[in-house]
Amino acid sequence: MKFSEIFIKPIISTSFEENAYVVYLNQINENNKVKECFIVDPGFEPHLIIDFLRAEQLEPVAILITHGHVDHIAGITKIKKAKPNCKIYVGEFDADKLTNPQLNLSALFEHPFSVPSADVLLSDGVEFRIAGIDICVAHVPGHSKGHVIYLIRSEPTQVVFAGDLIFRNSYGRTDFPDGNNSDLFNSVQTKILTLPPDTIVYSGHGQKTTVGYEAKTTWKRL
Repeated sequence: MKFSEIFIKPIISTSFEENAYVVYLNQINENNKVKECFIVDPGFEPHLIIDFLRAEQLEPVAILITHGHVDHIAGITKIKKAKPNCKIYVGEFDADKLTNPQLNLSALFEHPFSVPSADVLLSDGVEFRIAGIDICVAHVPGHSKGHVIYLIRSEPTQVVFAGDLIFRNSYGRTDFPDGNNSDLFNSVQTKILTLPPDTIVYSGHGQKTTVGYEAKTTWKRL
């Protein structure tokens, strides 16, 4: 799979400035009308995602969740209502956050809610294909106990959806109930910085970055 064939559309929610992504190949499927896609971490403004899907004639077949905090799952219910056949994928240790307002932190903001439970639970090292794109999962605890990242091993440049594990010039909080600073540092060192330097990192907040840039800046100073 060539990197140039993969389209990644960031869609930013005003609340928390959270990045959702719509990902698809530049190919028309057999009916010559609708292209399959997947969505990563739909946030508080799912109507923006739905509008984009409609405009681009995209059919979402999966919602991939990096972790179960409120700002990364808030849009699931409306997307599932609009696209009921779209399956929810989440790390096996964060699945309970989807249906528990205390665990997904929405209760802390005095607007507790839950979203539909996951269709597929993911463990470390699992590989699968969605919308014609091969994806590898890595379990990366630290920001959340069940946080996962999604790696696309495209050529010549790889792509990773890193959620709140790592940001440009920064990294995720570890002061939530199941956060852990040493776990996060270990996850970044073993699952992110070991990737090729030109790997593009799409984070849950802020601008995209690369593994090489972070290794030479933020993580070189730590």
